[in-house]
Amino acid sequence: MRFNRAKHVAKIHLILAMSAALLLASAGAALAAGVWHKLEKQNIVVIGDRVVDIAYNLGVYPAAMGVRCSIWPLCDKIKMLAKPLGCPECLINAKQDNLIDFINENNVKLVIIEKSDPFCILKPDVKPTDVAPALKGLDVKVEYVDFSKGIEGAIVQTAALLGKKKAGQALAATYAKASADLEAKIAQGKPGKRVVVLNGVYQPETTKTFIRVETPGGYSDKFILGPLGCQNVGDGLVPKGQTPDKGHVTIRKLDALATIQPQAIVITGDGAAVQKALAATVAKHPELGRTPVYCLPLYIDSSVIERPQIVGKWLWALR
Repeated sequence: MRFNRAKHVAKIHLILAMSAALLLASAGAALAAGVWHKLEKQNIVVIGDRVVDIAYNLGVYPAAMGVRCSIWPLCDKIKMLAKPLGCPECLINAKQDNLIDFINENNVKLVIIEKSDPFCILKPDVKPTDVAPALKGLDVKVEYVDFSKGIEGAIVQTAALLGKKKAGQALAATYAKASADLEAKIAQGKPGKRVVVLNGVYQPETTKTFIRVETPGGYSDKFILGPLGCQNVGDGLVPKGQTPDKGHVTIRKLDALATIQPQAIVITGDGAAVQKALAATVAKHPELGRTPVYCLPLYIDSSVIERPQIVGKWLWALR
């Protein structure tokens, strides 16, 4: 067979172009996540959303983790790298064997556990530290990251355990500046609006959609709406007799919006699922068409490093 140099060179150029495209895509993903450095896998297990988030922003991901994947948006990305073993409550109870088996089968020598109170405002009795007794007798060291000393202190602690002290100092300084900048912006004026927060869910297998209204007293209230002087009026959409599940109540219709007249509607989750229901509601109640609608990121106090940016985006939209 005759060697075709032109075709061979063309193939090499194609391979190089594809490699460059992949590299650019990876860089773009890293930029979007706020992580420029190369991600490093460490053969450890981390129990607790906040510690995983800090580690991720330090450029480290564990071999496995115990976090609230069902409600933490960033988990969808991180679980592609670190194996999810179950939420901390599950690892304390039903899925304890998942943790023990993973440690033994993968020769894990370090488990880092989040120490925070409360860990989850929706389930205040759940404490990741309650996982520790199950680890007694195993050939593994257990360390804790104490969040009672604040986020900056937790960053420094986490960085020391991961061997990233210099990066930890830099991240703590960056976080402190971002937090101070946010507080300064809030001090310039709080929106003070009556807000409804709707979470959309779309099931591609069935094409069914669900709308969940966030009830007062949840994460958005404590970490965003409250500090911004806003009021969550979502309880006006909740049918009588229904109780919240993980801070939300699933509803089918949005007609009650015409009664409670919010000054802004915030969408988290799948925007299209909520927008379609809103379109039908506005067709029946045209006056609702004047209500501002914003798609904003959900915050459940897991992505602590990203909090200033997330709250800042809500402030910008609602002001």
